[in-house]
Amino acid sequence: MSRLDGWGVKSHALEPEEEFYSFDFDSEDLSGCQDPSELLVTLKQKEEDLILAAELGNALLRENGELKEQNEKLHEKYADRLEEEIAESEHDIIFKQFCTTLKSQWKEVCNELQEANQDRPAEQQGNKICRILSVAWKECSGCSLVHSENSMHKYEEINHAVEAERALTAEVQALKDEFQKKASFRRQDEELIHTLREQVASLSEKKLDLERQVEALCQEKTALRDSMASLHKHVSSLEEQSRQQTLQLKDCQQEVEIARGRSLHLQSQLEELQEEASLRDSSGGEVSLQSELEQSLDSMSWSQDKEQVTREVLSILKLMLPIPDCSPEEGLKDIQNQQDSLLVMLSQIKKMAQRLAQCHSSQELNHSSVLQKSIPCENQNLIQQLQDQNALPGKEDSELMLCAERMKADEILQQAIWDRDEAIGKKNAMENELIKCKNEMMSLNNQLLEAIQRKLELSQELEAWQDDIQVIINQQLKTQQQTDQAQRKNSVSTGTGRLSFLRRPSTPTLRTRHLSSTSSQASEPRRTPAHWKEWLKGGKLG
Repeated sequence: MSRLDGWGVKSHALEPEEEFYSFDFDSEDLSGCQDPSELLVTLKQKEEDLILAAELGNALLRENGELKEQNEKLHEKYADRLEEEIAESEHDIIFKQFCTTLKSQWKEVCNELQEANQDRPAEQQGNKICRILSVAWKECSGCSLVHSENSMHKYEEINHAVEAERALTAEVQALKDEFQKKASFRRQDEELIHTLREQVASLSEKKLDLERQVEALCQEKTALRDSMASLHKHVSSLEEQSRQQTLQLKDCQQEVEIARGRSLHLQSQLEELQEEASLRDSSGGEVSLQSELEQSLDSMSWSQDKEQVTREVLSILKLMLPIPDCSPEEGLKDIQNQQDSLLVMLSQIKKMAQRLAQCHSSQELNHSSVLQKSIPCENQNLIQQLQDQNALPGKEDSELMLCAERMKADEILQQAIWDRDEAIGKKNAMENELIKCKNEMMSLNNQLLEAIQRKLELSQELEAWQDDIQVIINQQLKTQQQTDQAQRKNSVSTGTGRLSFLRRPSTPTLRTRHLSSTSSQASEPRRTPAHWKEWLKGGKLG
């Protein structure tokens, strides 16, 4: 039972190793390791645990081989015992032959004695010899019966041993088949472990590539964020500029509307003057404007309305100064120098009226140019502003181009963000695949540990069975020894000292097993046929 105790110690010693190599980790352990370095460390640790479990399996397989060797040794031992039993059976056969030879010798002795006693007239010695021979014959028959019974017991024990050997061989063959199956399962497990290692290596390489891609995407993301911040700042500044420009444009539009109103008012006045001039020309009156004015002046009280007339004439001159071929600076200088002479102003008005009549024909063709030239000097700034406003669409186009470029940059940024999201999704998918592979590794490790535990249990059962068989054999041997000793005692108590040579001699194998019985038998003297002849001769002489 020492082996069972040893196995119990080994099983207790393996419990902390099983606790240490228990690969019961979930996907939560991996999800907690968001850092790629921590994930790689956990993967390496699990791979080392798997290698240690494989080494443990190899050690258990070595122990299984040792158990097989021990089983073979036991088989050889039992085979030797069977050979010894067969040798004992052969010894029994030899003993039977020896008994037959003894019977033949006894017959010869009896014949010799009968021939020797034929010369003697005394019948008493013959009767004694016959009695002695009958007693010896009875003892010999009793010994033969005991020997036959012992041989029958031996044959029964041999049959039981053969049946036990057959059962043992069948169980050993079943165990060998189970070990072969488990060895094939172990090979499959090793192949799976090898493939899983290759998959783990490829997945680690893919993970490193994905980490590099993620780092590059993070850098691109930071750069795009910086560019987006700068673009937002630029857009905000452009929006402020556009607001200011819209306000300026509104102001310019208001000024243009005011200038248009003034130009329309002047155009209406000019049309009125043209109508008056055309009416005067159509009336055919050759009386000039100067004569009409003179007549009107004569008729009016010149002394009273002189200042008012001069004012009206000045206003008419101011209105007619923007007419072509008449520079406003010269007209104003002449008016300022000759304010006192009303006739000069009237002549000036006449010249202007003639010019208006000459320009009336070309006025319809060049109406737009006349209108532009008729605008006062104070409206030239407004015209410049309108030209600037006309130049604004070009600026707006350039700004629109810039906005389009910004939109393209935004599209590129969105594409980069989409690529980043896709890469993150792929990374998550790869992590899920890693978790699945690790779960498969866990299941394989659990299966391997279960197979190892089954092997241990089978080896323990085999050891216990062998110990039980050894105990049973020892018990049978003890019972056999006790029965043999009892039979010997009975035979010694019933037999005489003279026929002790008919007892069964011990074989060499039985001498090793039964030292006490052999020593007692060795102390007793053996009676051979020569001793019997000497004894008979002594009896005759007596």
